[in-house]
Amino acid sequence: MGLLVVLMLGLGCSADHYTDKAKVALSGHDLPKAEGLFRKALSRNSEHGPALAGLGWTYLLAGEIEAARGSFDRCREVAPRSTECMRGRASVASAEGNPAQARSILDEAVGVDPYDAGVLSSLALLELSLEDYASAEGRYEQLIARFPVQAEYRLGLAEVRIRQDREVEAVAVVEEALALSDVPIRTQAMLYQTQARALVAATADRVDPKRCDATAPQVRAWLSAADQAVASAKSTGVDLPDLPVVVRLLGRRHASVATDCPLSPTE
Repeated sequence: MGLLVVLMLGLGCSADHYTDKAKVALSGHDLPKAEGLFRKALSRNSEHGPALAGLGWTYLLAGEIEAARGSFDRCREVAPRSTECMRGRASVASAEGNPAQARSILDEAVGVDPYDAGVLSSLALLELSLEDYASAEGRYEQLIARFPVQAEYRLGLAEVRIRQDREVEAVAVVEEALALSDVPIRTQAMLYQTQARALVAATADRVDPKRCDATAPQVRAWLSAADQAVASAKSTGVDLPDLPVVVRLLGRRHASVATDCPLSPTE
């Protein structure tokens, strides 16, 4: 066997090789495959920081918080200045209901790299959870300006708009994100779910039973669009724990409109 072939085979089996493949699987929300590939990477190098971080994100997406904490803690041990390890551990702290710890870790990450997009996005998400909408809005708008083709930042901004009771603007932001190329499948699913939530929220108090002809058609159009958004979210195959809640809200809003403004037999 030639030296070049040996070198190529060695490269193919490296921790970096399996980590790169795992990231593709994670982007496609194939969590079992991603976990297996990250573990293969770690079998090549047990101190491979990117693989430890990737495994942590995989566990976090699967709702396995304790396992995620272990992966990110180990990641911070082997790569103490890795902002990816830091923001992963901060996400675990947030998931455990400890925003103060999350903020402390993210502040540490900013000290390492004040321009790290992932860290700034994590800060925006933390601020959103703490109802500091102005700060979250500013961060997401800056990230969108820096990375206009990254749909995840528009997803964050859409969530801010919903919390600000600016649902119609949220729908517009989601539509902009969905029009981008190469949006990861999980982000697509979350965008569709957010679109449905925004549309349902936008219909609140819009129907006047005394003015059905003037008020009900727009509401029905939005609810129909929300139905389509839910169907699109389901079609991705991504498990969204909050989607059943959206479906129930949507069903109740349909029923409410039907009661307030019944359709005639010819409609």
